Amino acid sequence: MSSFWEALCAVAHRMTDRRGQGTVEYLGLVLAVGALLLAVSVQVKGGGAGIGGQISKSMEKAISSVAQP
Repeated sequence: MSSFWEALCAVAHRMTDRRGQGTVEYLGLVLAVGALLLAVSVQVKGGGAGIGGQISKSMEKAISSVAQP
């Protein structure tokens, strides 16, 4: 019976442990930025002459400058 309580205490300790919390927060931030970029790209619809087109072109330029060595 004591091994059951030890296992229960170990599970409770793991659930209250804060290790990895920063990783979860950064992952949430990356997902939020991704959702924002997705919303902007859906709104742009191919990049016209308006502000959406300018944002799309500047994002493409920034991504291509990072992607090329």
